[in-house]
Amino acid sequence: MDFESCDKRGAMSGTLRLDRFDDEFFARVTPAEWQRILSVRDHPRFLDGAAHYDESVPALFANNFVLSKAVTEISRFLMIVLALHLHDSADPDDPTTGLTLSRLQRLCKDYQIASPGSVAAFLGVMFLAGYVRRQRSNRDKRVIHLEPTPKFIAIVESWNRAILQSLDAIEPEMRLAEAHAAHSRFGWDMREGGAQYVLGGWKPLDPFPEAMHFVTCDGGWMLLCHCVAEVLRIGEHREIVPVSLDLAAFGRRFGVSRSQLRRMLEGAHQKRLLVEPPRNGRHVLMSERLLAASLGVKAFELGTYRACAHAVQRALMATGS
Repeated sequence: MDFESCDKRGAMSGTLRLDRFDDEFFARVTPAEWQRILSVRDHPRFLDGAAHYDESVPALFANNFVLSKAVTEISRFLMIVLALHLHDSADPDDPTTGLTLSRLQRLCKDYQIASPGSVAAFLGVMFLAGYVRRQRSNRDKRVIHLEPTPKFIAIVESWNRAILQSLDAIEPEMRLAEAHAAHSRFGWDMREGGAQYVLGGWKPLDPFPEAMHFVTCDGGWMLLCHCVAEVLRIGEHREIVPVSLDLAAFGRRFGVSRSQLRRMLEGAHQKRLLVEPPRNGRHVLMSERLLAASLGVKAFELGTYRACAHAVQRALMATGS
């Protein structure tokens, strides 16, 4: 897809404006979803939360090449959500529930998230990395369940904490990270809420296909997060400025080749997602459209997670926990 640009005018003027493409973005979502996006994106402290997201989430994947291969690309992220949902909703007395290869394959096929072969490969990587283990059902020895290991749950909870801290940067009064630390089921219940959104058809990238060029490549989402974080830092939340990347160092950090990163950036320039040639990463000038789309994805994500976290908070208050 080629994204024609009145972007260049905005990027070169130095202004950071997030609403220039709202008519296009709005046309891709339901009114309720758009309001959830705007409720976060138009908050006065949204860019503080986005900056925290872009700085903290990549740190969870740095120097962990197996984890990066398992969960950075969007379909694998959604597979994680559904896998945890199947595990969390299991009935120990019913062997037809829980996480199995065939159940995850069926869900991913039904929701057009991934092919059965991709699901099998994904779970294979997770098993070899020690993120899931096999457990034969006590009720039916023919059934082999896959259970997330403490090693993987610790990573998931770290991710939850990073997201909640990002939300707290926007709304400090909510103290979501504090609630997460105080209640052992907070993260589990929040994830189940997120799974229900996915089962309801939520796909955070659908309104912002501009970001798909990066998200469908290994290391691409991490690279985009890093670039946005640098733009916000150097531009002080006011300007779109060029940033410089050490592609060799970035590749070592996330297990991606320098040539792959270079091709990704060159392809982004060909699609007019970058305003000027990236010069092997030394001059990455994001278009206004790409920056608005990237921050829109984060607003959509954070708005959905906030809705889940608030629901858990209300449930805790109702029970006096």
